[in-house]
Amino acid sequence: AEIKSRLTPDQAGAIISATHRPNRALYDLSVAIEKLPMHFVRKDSINTNLSIFEDTLGGSERLLSSPVPLFYSRHTARFLSTWLIFLPFALYEPFANSWNHAVMIPATAFISVCLFGIEELATQLEEPFTILPMQGFCDKIGANCDEIVSWAGQGQEEDSDVVRANLEAMMPSR
Repeated sequence: AEIKSRLTPDQAGAIISATHRPNRALYDLSVAIEKLPMHFVRKDSINTNLSIFEDTLGGSERLLSSPVPLFYSRHTARFLSTWLIFLPFALYEPFANSWNHAVMIPATAFISVCLFGIEELATQLEEPFTILPMQGFCDKIGANCDEIVSWAGQGQEEDSDVVRANLEAMMPSR
């Protein structure tokens, strides 16, 4: 729905029906850059940045689609469980001075909660894009782009004070 509000119906339809939507969107963006009325050096710079963005996108997609082997996750959980089962035997002597080793129970529980929490965090970080607030990032980038587009034409008048001040600053004093 959001794409249809920002693009023409033809562009939105082409992106939605594409097999790989990001590549189609990047292609449309590249075509739009070529149609811009600006100097070719500037276009080349924008296309270079677009290529860097496309490379980064590819790397992110590979990261997302490369799962951590199930064996790794299971082995880590089994090792941690086994280690925590034997932890009370290791803590028995250090807690010998407590009444009936009663302090050992909350200590073991606390250590278990901390270590299982770290293990769960590691499991979540295996797929970072599922836990990050990506929609919030995208909305902020969209709002910033909308603001930049709203500036179109501002400060480009030939008699603009800003333009005149910049030209004077760039010219060597004689």
